[in-house]
Amino acid sequence: RIFASPQIKNQGTVVGNVVNASPIADTIPFLVVSDALVELQSATGVREVVLSKFYVGYKQLDIRPDEIVTKIRIPVLAANEKTRLYKVSMRKDLDISAVTFAARVVFEGKKMTKVALALGGVAATVVRLSGIEAEVVGKDFSEKIFHEGALTLGQYIKPLSDLRASKEYRMLVAENYFKKFAREIGGEL
Repeated sequence: RIFASPQIKNQGTVVGNVVNASPIADTIPFLVVSDALVELQSATGVREVVLSKFYVGYKQLDIRPDEIVTKIRIPVLAANEKTRLYKVSMRKDLDISAVTFAARVVFEGKKMTKVALALGGVAATVVRLSGIEAEVVGKDFSEKIFHEGALTLGQYIKPLSDLRASKEYRMLVAENYFKKFAREIGGEL
């Protein structure tokens, strides 16, 4: 609803957003937690790269000069998965993100059997929070677990200050994303 202007909606592409490699791109956190694959084609063949491994540095991609991106494969989410995407920017509509968040959790009852968490706008690339994921996977869902995860974010991200937001603001937003996610999912469970 609030993503992009009509011009971008009618001309922009997911592949363009992915290949632009911006750490604040709106689609990348979702694609990262979804385990999306980037299909690259050259004259010698086709290869696939997991999107989270496609970014090797700021605006640097795992793509050879003779390759083009031909597809982004996004696995279909199952009925027992919960996904949330959040974005904070200076304006509500049509603005570049300051911080983005994506979370995907697979449930068996209340037990979290797979957890994928990503933050954008807090590093040179979108960051997959594998350390926090490892801490919570296999446990029963609780808001407390995600509140505790929020307190450890400083181990995984070191936001910078720029025109859009200060590093302190970005850290606070990232922590609050965890709390918002926990509250929303807890309410559904």
